[in-house]
Amino acid sequence: MNIGFQLFQLQEIDTGLDVAQRRINEIDNLIKNDTRTINAQNNLEKAKTQLFVNNNEFNAISHDIQIKKIKISQSDSNLYNGSVKNPKELQDLQMEISSIKKSIEKLEEILLEAMICVDQSEKDLAIQKEMFKNANSDFATFVSLLKGEKNTLLENIQGLNLKRRTMIAQIDEENRNRYETLRSLKKGLAITKLQDNACGACGSGLTASQRQEARSASNLFICPSCRRIIYGSS
Repeated sequence: MNIGFQLFQLQEIDTGLDVAQRRINEIDNLIKNDTRTINAQNNLEKAKTQLFVNNNEFNAISHDIQIKKIKISQSDSNLYNGSVKNPKELQDLQMEISSIKKSIEKLEEILLEAMICVDQSEKDLAIQKEMFKNANSDFATFVSLLKGEKNTLLENIQGLNLKRRTMIAQIDEENRNRYETLRSLKKGLAITKLQDNACGACGSGLTASQRQEARSASNLFICPSCRRIIYGSS
């Protein structure tokens, strides 16, 4: 059998194996690094954090208002229970109560804004939860399809490896090693066809005698230009 044809067939098998393995690597990477799910998870965590911050702010303002109301209650008691008799002290108490009431009015306005922020944060969180749920659902379907494709590729690889072992057994060690070395050096393209009286890889034209050598069944012809094996059907 033509040694060039054998090596060409071996290269087609190896190319098929490379393509299948690259796709498997892509599939594994897609499953491992699903950006949509990761982004949805990040957005959900941000929404949770924002709600936590807004709730804390709301509670802090509410607590401050309650403290001030207690202070007013205490001052009112001191003002009317007769425990304070000095006119200056009574006047100071009245001014203090008035100041605290004004402060409470401002705080209640801020509290209303904080409550609106909490309400919006709760809505945002609900949206992000739904988006995360949808992303997970879509990803599960996507993964199922990818795993199905991967299983098919693994079956193809198994078949190609069987063909490769059969082909390797028919090629002598010297030519096999030569092919492997060239394939490594030439980025997977160790052997090419004779096309239009030229090298199918680099396009360099060949003389009639060179074309005849490329068609030899027993010897390998190396392209003088790109140093790949040229296989020409007889």
